[in-house]
Amino acid sequence: MFESARKLTPLRQLGWGFLLAWVFCVFYTNATGEVGGEATGSPTFAESLFYAAFPLAASVITLVAIVIAEPRIGAPTDHRPLVIAAPVLTAASTPLMFTTVADPVAHAALFAIGSIATGVGSALLWVMWGEYYAVVPREESEMLAPASAVSAALVVLLVSAMDGWVAVAVATALPLLSGLCFRLVWTPEAHRVERALAKHGRTGHDATHRPLAGLGRTGFGILTVFAIVSIAGMGQTHWLEGAPLQAILLFSTLMMAVVALMAVSGPRRMSLFFLYRWMCPTLVIGFAAVILFGSGGGIATVAASLGGRFTFCLIAQIYFANYAAAGRATPAQASSLGWLFVHAGDLLGVVAWIALGPWVAADPAAILWISTVSIVVLVVVTMIVMGDTATFLRVPERDAIEAVTSGKTGAIVGTDSEASTDAVRTGANARCNNDTPLYPDGTGRRSEVVATEPAPNPANESAIEANLEARIAALAAEHRLTPRETEVFALLSQGRSIPYIRDELIISRETAATHAKHIYAKLGVHSRQELIDLVQR
Repeated sequence: MFESARKLTPLRQLGWGFLLAWVFCVFYTNATGEVGGEATGSPTFAESLFYAAFPLAASVITLVAIVIAEPRIGAPTDHRPLVIAAPVLTAASTPLMFTTVADPVAHAALFAIGSIATGVGSALLWVMWGEYYAVVPREESEMLAPASAVSAALVVLLVSAMDGWVAVAVATALPLLSGLCFRLVWTPEAHRVERALAKHGRTGHDATHRPLAGLGRTGFGILTVFAIVSIAGMGQTHWLEGAPLQAILLFSTLMMAVVALMAVSGPRRMSLFFLYRWMCPTLVIGFAAVILFGSGGGIATVAASLGGRFTFCLIAQIYFANYAAAGRATPAQASSLGWLFVHAGDLLGVVAWIALGPWVAADPAAILWISTVSIVVLVVVTMIVMGDTATFLRVPERDAIEAVTSGKTGAIVGTDSEASTDAVRTGANARCNNDTPLYPDGTGRRSEVVATEPAPNPANESAIEANLEARIAALAAEHRLTPRETEVFALLSQGRSIPYIRDELIISRETAATHAKHIYAKLGVHSRQELIDLVQR
């Protein structure tokens, strides 16, 4: 635990948290005041839709453009001017979102300019940080993401205690801080690894040149859940200011702190299942509070919404980094897809709530119906996504990196992450060939630079893995293991723990332990080591 925590010492690695704090300050809460709005009078339906949906639409369009254009012009990080321009553009346009002028046309024009500029700039920043998370080790990304979310919640809490343009000024500085942190962590080594991953994403065995091909139900699940979270947050907007907002932010901070602690100290891998089982019950409780207590339960709904946003941002960041590491898409495309689903879900929720606004205003029972339907949709979507085990990427741990230009292997280590990409997930090393592990145990341990060792022969690695899989299949058939027992058997033969198997196969701990017990009995072994010896014999 303490060794893992030491990796967080360079605060620049938490730069994604500044970007997350910015979007929560400007769009998801009233920490910096109300964004947009008509300069005079009450807004019409069209005006409400414009001010609520236009910034999200700008981000969605930008992310779609990145997915389409990346194969032709490269990732945002391939163009150094964008690394500087993205945070500057986002920061410079943020005050425009809060500027009010008497003329409605001029007011709308300023807001439109600010929306387009922040949408483009922030989308580029989201994608660039997604590229960084794709090149760091999985265990590190699973620690950095929740730690960054905790930092973001604390920053939003701090900004919420400020007033007026002081709060806006602090929020304006957040993209600049995020961009500075990214400049410090995005080293030539990180860029080289990203290029190798991008090449693997286009030419690897999973590549189809269609980044959506391997998503299964996951994208649909993230989009729908964000729509529900958005509806929950907009139902009681008066809670999102003052002391109630600060109480909600403290709740979200504590929730993220618990998740981060479990990610650092626990044996489990953070997965969609790990995060869904934390957040979905919280959202159900939030909606149930409105059903049971009416408007008095609104603060619970808003708290669940805000916590849900933090948690599902973690899902998008971690899942799509693994999506790129598995060779399903390039890092830029994978990150763009993740935040595309997030923002598109937000956009869908905002449009739905504005469309339902007249009904909610006219009928007190409307909010009860909306809460009930939201619970049903949330439960159904969760069951659909949880049932699609193929979407829970099993990204192998990476213990070494091959220098693409030199043909050598080695893991670059050090306490300074700027010079360290140990255990990095790269399609350039021997694991690119059918994701063959460089070490049989796949433990992701840190390694010293081995500059003189020649790279392993991918053909030999593939042959070894094929022989091991054939041996497992033969033993499973000989001892009449069920398909699920065979899956558990394969993981046990790699030395995997019961908690790891539980999260990897999306089953309960008791079920995993029962399968292991049956496998031991059928194979006639009494320990995991005997099982491993049997497979390797």
